[in-house]
Amino acid sequence: MKKVRCLYRVSTGKQLDKNDIPMQRIVCKEFIDKMPEWEFDKEYIEKGISGYNKKLEDRDVLQEIKTDALKEEFDILLVFMFDRLGRREDETPFIVEWFVKQGIEVWSTQEGQQRFDSRADKLINYIRYWQSGGESEKTSIRVRTKQKQMIEEGINIYSIPPYGYELVKNGVFTKRGVERKVLKKVPLEAEIVKKIFDLTTEEGYGGIRIANYLNEHNIKTHKDNTWSANSVNRLIKNPIYTGHLVYGKTSVPIGGGKRKRQEKSKWIYSNEIDPSIVIVSKEQFEKAQQIKSNRNQKNTKGIYQTKGLLFTGYIICGSCGRKLTTRSNKRKNISYQYYACNVRTDGRKECNCRKKSHKSNCIEEPILKIIYSYLDKMEQKDLTEEVKRNYKRINKIEEGRRKELERKIKECNSKRKLLKDEIIRIIQGKSSFTRKMIIDLLQENENRKQKLIKQKLELEKTEKQKQYKFEELMRTRQFIPDWKQEFKELSQEKKKMLLASIIHKIIVNDDNIEVQLEMSAQEFFKGNDENFENLCDSGTNTIDTNMGTF
Repeated sequence: MKKVRCLYRVSTGKQLDKNDIPMQRIVCKEFIDKMPEWEFDKEYIEKGISGYNKKLEDRDVLQEIKTDALKEEFDILLVFMFDRLGRREDETPFIVEWFVKQGIEVWSTQEGQQRFDSRADKLINYIRYWQSGGESEKTSIRVRTKQKQMIEEGINIYSIPPYGYELVKNGVFTKRGVERKVLKKVPLEAEIVKKIFDLTTEEGYGGIRIANYLNEHNIKTHKDNTWSANSVNRLIKNPIYTGHLVYGKTSVPIGGGKRKRQEKSKWIYSNEIDPSIVIVSKEQFEKAQQIKSNRNQKNTKGIYQTKGLLFTGYIICGSCGRKLTTRSNKRKNISYQYYACNVRTDGRKECNCRKKSHKSNCIEEPILKIIYSYLDKMEQKDLTEEVKRNYKRINKIEEGRRKELERKIKECNSKRKLLKDEIIRIIQGKSSFTRKMIIDLLQENENRKQKLIKQKLELEKTEKQKQYKFEELMRTRQFIPDWKQEFKELSQEKKKMLLASIIHKIIVNDDNIEVQLEMSAQEFFKGNDENFENLCDSGTNTIDTNMGTF
């Protein structure tokens, strides 16, 4: 008797019948019953696994079947149809051939046995999956196009509402008789969403601090779970809160692979804003995105690190270049905080600075005095046109690089098509390449494409940061002429956020403090104070001070 094992697979959870795949099981067992020398041994089940988007190496069940085949545990692999094994023309035909080479017969209840007795068998096997892959690709394109159109028209396609909303029926029915649902704000949750954005943009809280805040106030997620930094960050990145329905934030690449977050330029937004679902303004949302972007970048000055003393995050030691951190101590039952060089306080000798710690008031007061003096001299001035000119100049410089990267990405897409066409020539015996060579070239091409996409994203991010800094400075000037009084009344977190738009870096030396301004601040001050020319040329102001040391 030949031992038969069956593989059942459906692409989505919606195709399951009470978490099972009964139709394929019934047909396969009926097929086995007609074969007198066959004996059912075991079944493998893949629930909600796409045979097109999921690579073979990522399908755990298929890898298990391969392992069992190498152990010679069964003789026949039976599927309902061959496309249950997969729909990828660059992989599936060869895995079928692999099973046959291991002595495993591969059968379909609808198409019979797949043999490899001749070159024609190999070509037929490949063409079958080439057609299957094409059907999957066309279906995917049709679904994406329809969903894109629905989103653009403002028709909800969300099956699970984002936090802050619920789904309610609207009395409109589809062609299939299904009543559509629309998003509706949940008042209490909407207030929590506002609070999350306020903590991000006004207080500089990160995902962890916000999650802790929500959990401390016993606020739960939709699923009645505690908040995590990831769940907070996902919420902050969702444009739905500005009133736009959005589609395509994540996508599986055409041709398969893991689902990835797409660059924002590929997101599809509804043509119109729905005022009934707006929770935060577009300006606040964009500010939150910029803050998150700056915080996530390596080697940034950490201006949105709102814990600690006023300048913690972008104040550094002039000797070793390391950031000064906030330390605390207690003397005579009085607690105080001070800036300290980690290298010196940890007992290491890499730093040559004489002073390992600095009183906060000895650093903050002289710096704030300088900032106050220039802000006092500022005149009301409309910087709109100046910002536009700077942004246009920046765009012109970067536009050429962006277009070049887009051209190279397009070349990679064309090369991928040519390489896949070469696989057919290999099977026909008309190519001088081997299948391994083509697969390696495909992988090399994909790696190059992903590298180019990453460079393009970084370029767009840098451009947006430059624009944002000017816009942030314009928001700062709204405090004038009552800057001092309003500034003193702000929380420590808000003070840090505000100063971050002006100060780039503070370098603490043994005998002086160097204050480096943001380029946008230099431009602004230069336009308001002729005496500021020298500082603007270098972007640095040096303060001679006798700083207190602990």
